[in-house]
Amino acid sequence: MSETNSNVDLDSILDSSIDDLADLPEFAVYPNGVHRVIINFEKKEVNKHPSVEMKMKALETVELANAGDTPLEAGTEASVLYMLDNEFGQGSFKAIMKTLGEATGAGKISEIMEAAQGMEVQVVCKVRQNKDKTQSYTGVTKIIV
Repeated sequence: MSETNSNVDLDSILDSSIDDLADLPEFAVYPNGVHRVIINFEKKEVNKHPSVEMKMKALETVELANAGDTPLEAGTEASVLYMLDNEFGQGSFKAIMKTLGEATGAGKISEIMEAAQGMEVQVVCKVRQNKDKTQSYTGVTKIIV
């Protein structure tokens, strides 16, 4: 699901040059290790699945699990999608929310998400792949406040 900006004038866009169009944002797969990031949360529906996306913007790589990996450049963005209509998505989301809830003192999940917007944390990442091993994704196994 993508969000649209209803304030955009279609005729203005179509009358502009190709160079005037925005570039596609690049989302990287964070390498295995610990990274200091800024987090933000967004509620969304993905293919009819109620979900929460945790967006991350890298500040620095703290530690890499594999010596051959390249540290993140500051500003590198990635995200993790938690589909909340199954136990795997809920369990992973719960682990993140528990840590953030303890740090913020908030109790309800919506309050935790709001309190954690823009928070600087460390994330322990492990790259995961889809079933046929054709795509890699950033997985967050732990969050440290």
